[in-house]
Amino acid sequence: MKRWLHLAWILTLGLGILITQPSHAAPGVPGSPDLALGVTFYPEGHFSEVALQSLAILKPHWVSVPLAWQRFQPSPETTPDLSFLDPLMQIAAREGLAVMISLTQPPAWALVASGPDATLTTQLILTLTQRYPGVVQAVELFPGANTPEGWGSLPNPSHYAHLYLEVQKALQDQIPSVHLVAAGLQPPTPSQIANGAMDDLQFLEGLYQNGLVSRMPILSLQLPLLSGDPLKPASASTPWVLRHYEQVRQVMLSHHHAEGMLWITRLAAPDGKINPEDRTYLATEYEMKWWRQALVQIRSQLYIGTVFVYDLNPAPADPTPTRSLILGTNERHPLYPWIRWLLQQNCNGDSHLGRPKDQALTKSRDRP
Repeated sequence: MKRWLHLAWILTLGLGILITQPSHAAPGVPGSPDLALGVTFYPEGHFSEVALQSLAILKPHWVSVPLAWQRFQPSPETTPDLSFLDPLMQIAAREGLAVMISLTQPPAWALVASGPDATLTTQLILTLTQRYPGVVQAVELFPGANTPEGWGSLPNPSHYAHLYLEVQKALQDQIPSVHLVAAGLQPPTPSQIANGAMDDLQFLEGLYQNGLVSRMPILSLQLPLLSGDPLKPASASTPWVLRHYEQVRQVMLSHHHAEGMLWITRLAAPDGKINPEDRTYLATEYEMKWWRQALVQIRSQLYIGTVFVYDLNPAPADPTPTRSLILGTNERHPLYPWIRWLLQQNCNGDSHLGRPKDQALTKSRDRP
C-alpha cells in the first residue's frame, strides 16, 4: 500500500501538468445563476474516438467521466496508468469544457470494513486532479453510495461523511478550485433494498446527522430508472419519478441546507423496466417529448445547477447500446440532432439556458 502511495506521488509530480491551459469556471456551480448541461463520456467505452470528435461540435458545459477504480488499478502493486484520459483532457482544455470525474467501483484492496479507505481514496483523487489542473473542475465521490454497488460495501452514511470530509480538506488545501460532489443518491428498487441498499432519503439524513450540513455545497442525484411522465408526483411508494428531486429538496430544507445545490448527474427517460406502459417512451417522438418537459421543469428549479442529459458513447459493459448519442461509427441516436441543437445554444458563452424567463426549450424557431 505504501509502495503505491509513493508511486502515485511520482506520477503526480513527474507527469503532473499535462494540461496547462487554464479553464474558466463552468456554469452550474454554487454562485452561478445558469443551468448547465453536460454529457457522459466513457474513455474506454465503445466508439470513444468518434465521441471525442463530437465533443468539439456539441460543446457541453460539462463532461462527466465515470472512472471505475478497480479497472485501472486492480491491485495495489499496479501503478495506475491514466494516459487513457489524456485525449479527452486535451480536447476539453482546447474547447473550454469542464470535466467532472465520477469515481466508481472501489477495488477490494482499497476497502475497509465500512467502505473505501479514506487515505487511499484521497490520494487517488489528488493524483487525478493534479494531473489535469484547470480541466478537472469537479469530482463526484462514489455515486450511488446508498447502494452496495456504488459504495463497495453496505451503505454507511457515517463512513461516507468521514471520507467526504477528508477528501474535501485535501482538495481545499491543495486544489481549492475543484468542486467535490456528494453521494450520487439513487432511489433504490425493492430488489436493491433486499440486497442491502439504503433508502436514499434516509442515507441523506445520515449525512446531515454526521456533520455535512454546512460542508456539502453540491449534492448529486442519479435517476437511471424512471417511470411516468415528468409531471408525475413522487411519493414514498413511487420514488422512481423525475420529481423525486422535490423529495430530496425537502430533506435538504428540513436540515436548513437551503444554500446547497443539487446536480442531476444521471438521468434517463423511462424505458419500461419499472412499468411496461413506459415502453411508449422508446419511440423517438415520445422520448423527445419527455425530455423537453423534463428540462423545462428542471430549469425552473433554481437549486438544480447542472443536469447531465445523455451518454455520449456506450459504456464498456454495454454490448447492445440503444440510449447513447453515438451508436456506431456512422450511426447516431435519433435524438442526436435535437441534443446537438440544445447544447449548441451555449456555444462560446453567447447564450445560456438560464431560468424560467428563458423559453429556448419550448420555442420551435430554429429547432430540429
